[in-house]
Amino acid sequence: VEMGYDETNDKLIKATESLEESEKQFKEVEGDVSALTRRIMLMEEEDKKSAEVLCSTITKLALTSKSADNVLKAVKVVESTCMNNEVTIEELDKNLRATIKMAVDNEQKLDE
Repeated sequence: VEMGYDETNDKLIKATESLEESEKQFKEVEGDVSALTRRIMLMEEEDKKSAEVLCSTITKLALTSKSADNVLKAVKVVESTCMNNEVTIEELDKNLRATIKMAVDNEQKLDE
């Protein structure tokens, strides 16, 4: 009976040690899982913030692009106005030269 008791007691001690080791491993794994869970939560939060920043940046880019398009349209209008003004100036200059020539010719006729 005593020998059976000693064997059972040894088995109990080994089982207790095995249980303690398993509990220790479980706590380590549980800690790792907890750390990974926190890391995932932080990464998800970072992802959310990045998505918001990206969305904001895309909106700003679209508005800036629209503004740039309006500026280009305004530039084309100014360029067109400048070209028309150059043509008008050339015509007026041509008319001025013709008028001066006529005036000089008329003055010469008057002098004769």
